[in-house]
Amino acid sequence: MKKIQRLTKRLGCILLAGVLISSALGAGKLTPHASAAAAEKGYVYYSSEDGSLYRAPTAGGTAQMISENFEGSYLNATSKYLYFFDNEDTSKLQRLSLTEPGALISNFAGDKDILFYQIEGEFIYFMDDNGVIYRSLADAADDTQIKQIANNADTEFPGFSVENGRIYYNVLKNGTNTWAASKSRDGSGNVQYIAQGAIPSYSYIHPGSSTVSVMVDIKPAETYYSLNSMVLYTLPVNGGNPKAANAKSPLDANATYSGFWSNDYYIYNKGVTVDDNDDYVYSKSKSYAIDKSGKSFQLNQSAVVSLADMGGNKLAYVGSNGKGYISTIANGKVTSTKTLALSQVTNVYNLKNGTADGQIIFYASGGAYAVNANLSLTKLNGVTWDNSSIFNDVSGIYYYNAEDNQSLYKMSADGKTKLKLTDGPVSEIYTVTTK
Repeated sequence: MKKIQRLTKRLGCILLAGVLISSALGAGKLTPHASAAAAEKGYVYYSSEDGSLYRAPTAGGTAQMISENFEGSYLNATSKYLYFFDNEDTSKLQRLSLTEPGALISNFAGDKDILFYQIEGEFIYFMDDNGVIYRSLADAADDTQIKQIANNADTEFPGFSVENGRIYYNVLKNGTNTWAASKSRDGSGNVQYIAQGAIPSYSYIHPGSSTVSVMVDIKPAETYYSLNSMVLYTLPVNGGNPKAANAKSPLDANATYSGFWSNDYYIYNKGVTVDDNDDYVYSKSKSYAIDKSGKSFQLNQSAVVSLADMGGNKLAYVGSNGKGYISTIANGKVTSTKTLALSQVTNVYNLKNGTADGQIIFYASGGAYAVNANLSLTKLNGVTWDNSSIFNDVSGIYYYNAEDNQSLYKMSADGKTKLKLTDGPVSEIYTVTTK
């Protein structure tokens, strides 16, 4: 009997867009110097050993205490406000002013029970437990800017994503049947239905330069058996007719839920199962890639447990055997694969550090390693899986230094420069912003 590790239908296990890096759908930890070259403006939000919440400039400077005895999660900041969920009541979205000294924490959107939120550009979008999606200027002084943009959203699958001019979400068509859909992000116009079924979470919505790809579970009511029920759809970024890549041969749910997006492919693990502890079992699994036309090919004899797109037809990934790989793909097949000289590899990320392709970083038993242009490795001394954080669209690696009283540091992506940001001890890095 095969069992689906169904992505949770509550916020608690749905990663908020923009808070954590999204190179992997199933990665276990996605938490989380600036150098002389790091002129980027922004703040890193972290907690001290006594539980107080601080922020410090990413380019160096004086840290500011924001709140004592902080109890919050899923933090996201604008230039004026810090948004987060109260750990005691995860349906209440909280807001704290970053510009008014001594400001008190307050509920955002009044008494609404909020299942999911996303900050995109200057707006905050959120869904309540009645299936209504709203948006507001994220820096608005009060709730008067809140506007309803969609209703009849399926609260069993609350994750959504705002991409370009549209919001992608799940809607109850005729009040009963779940459909993947999109709508103008300002609420104007009609709902565009993509396919009957559910987008499992926002992570299954993948924007490209001209199209948006969406993975839809066409049998979302089944939460125990792993059925062949996952269909890849693509549609124009500004809305238009969706095209199914594999309508006649849906992918297995476990294979898909354990998979990852790349720029041109969806990587899935054929043959993966789930044990009684809801952990993936990869012993009989191999990794495959499917493109937007529905063509599939085998990537590796091992399953993939973490993946990052390097650009230039190269994929960096971690096999379920604990090895790190870099494969080159051409004409719908793997033309070469390099096995890296690392042991017990756990994760790989593409740190966008101002270059088009970014910097690939592997985490292994010996620490963190940057991949050089010639595919050799440079160890990032002091950075480990347990003490570091990487965030989308933010340059550098943030970590607390065990050799310096757990003080907060930023290291450049190539490991060549670093800067101490604050004295320790730091216990957790929450998020980093560029504002």
